[in-house]
Amino acid sequence: MRRSFRRLIAASVLMAWLLGFVVIMVWSRTKSWTQERAQGDAIFLFHELLDQTPAADRAERLAELQAHSRVELSLVSVDDVERRVGRAVHPGERIPYRENTSDNWYFWVEEWYLMVFDDGEGALSAGPVNPALPRGIFPIGLIVAIIGLPAIAALVALRVERELTKVERATEALGVGELSARVEDARGPSHELADKFNAMAEKVERLIRSRDELIQAVSHELGSPLSRLRFHMELLERQSEDERDQRLSAMTRELDAVDELVAELLTYVQSEDLQLEARRFDPSQGLRDLAELAVLEAPEDRVVDIQTSLPPGVEVYADQRLFLRAVENILRNAMRYARHDVRLELLSQADRVRVTVHDDGPGIPTDVRDKIMLPFVRLEADRGRKTGGVGLGLAIVSRIVNRHGGSVEIGDSPLGGATVSTSWPTRDSRG
Repeated sequence: MRRSFRRLIAASVLMAWLLGFVVIMVWSRTKSWTQERAQGDAIFLFHELLDQTPAADRAERLAELQAHSRVELSLVSVDDVERRVGRAVHPGERIPYRENTSDNWYFWVEEWYLMVFDDGEGALSAGPVNPALPRGIFPIGLIVAIIGLPAIAALVALRVERELTKVERATEALGVGELSARVEDARGPSHELADKFNAMAEKVERLIRSRDELIQAVSHELGSPLSRLRFHMELLERQSEDERDQRLSAMTRELDAVDELVAELLTYVQSEDLQLEARRFDPSQGLRDLAELAVLEAPEDRVVDIQTSLPPGVEVYADQRLFLRAVENILRNAMRYARHDVRLELLSQADRVRVTVHDDGPGIPTDVRDKIMLPFVRLEADRGRKTGGVGLGLAIVSRIVNRHGGSVEIGDSPLGGATVSTSWPTRDSRG
C-alpha cells in the first residue's frame, strides 16, 4: 500500500506541475501588450515627445529617449507600417501589432506598438516585446503557486502516508491473529479512517473471542448431557419395566436441558447484533405479567412469592420485546435461587428508569459479580445442574442492557440474597 500511495503522490505532483506549465503557456499566448502595459513602459509619452520634435531632429531625440526606455524604439516609414499591418493608416493612429517568428523558440510571439506621427512623416516603432515575460505581482504569484502548491500537497500527502502506514501495520497484525492490534495516536486527515479501523478491530476481536468461548463452552455443555444420555441408553435394555420408565424420564430431562441450551445459545449469538425497535412505553403492565408467569413456573420443591412495586406512568425508551426478555431472565435466576421471597421494583430516576429484582437466596460473592456476566460462568461447578441454568441468562441481559446504553449492577439484597438492578434510558439519546 505504501508503494502505491507514493506513486500516487508522485503522479499528483507531476500532474500539478504539468497543469501549471499549460496554464503559463496559455496565459503567455493570450496575454497582449495592452495599452495599460504600454503606458507603464512610457511608450505613449515617448511618442508625444517625438511628435512635438521636428521630423529632421527626431532621430537625435530618439537616441536620447532610448536611454530611458526598457523597450527598443525605432523610426519607421508610414509605408512600412501599412505593409506590416496590411492596411492604410492615418496620422496619429496607435496600432498594436503581433507577429509570429521562428527566431523566438520559446513563445513564438512578439509584439510591437506602431504609432504614426501627426504630421504623417513616419512613425515610432516600439518593440519587439514578448508579452508573456512575467511582470508584476500576478504572474510571479502564479509561478510561485504552481511550484509551491504541489510541494505543500506533497508534504501533506507524506504525512497522510505515515498515518496510513500505522493503519497498514495494525491491519497486518490483526490479519496474523493479534486481536489487540489498534491504531494508536491517530491524528490529522486520516483520524476518521483510524477510528473506523479501531471500531472494526474491536468488533472482530469481540466476535472471535465470543466464537472461541462458544466453541469451548458448547463442547462442554453439550458433552455432559449427551454423555448421560448415552449412559442411560446403555442401561435401558437391561432394566425392568419400572426402572425403564424412570430411565426414560431421566433421558427426557436431559433432552430438555439440551433443548434449553440450544435455545439460549441462539439467543446469545443473536444478541451480538441486536436491531433495536426502540420506543417510549409504560413497562408496568408487562412487568406485572412477567411476575405472574414466574410464579406459575416456580420450582416444585418450594413456594416462592413475588412482591411487586410497579407504579404506572413511568416510561422507558427501549425495544419492548428485548426489555421484557432481559427482566424475564433476571426473574428466572431469582426464582431458581430464592428460598421464599422475590421482589420486583420499578423506579424512575431523573432521565433513567431502574428495574431491580431482589431475592432471599444465597447471594452472589463480591469477587465474582463481574464474572457471572460472562457466558457459561456459574458460581459453583454443579450449581447449573441443580438449578437448571446453562450460564447464559445474565450474559444475555448484559448484552441487551448495554445495547440500550444502560447498565447492570449486582449487590446485596435487603431480603438477604442478591440484587440485580438494570438501568434504562427514558428518551432517545441521539435526539
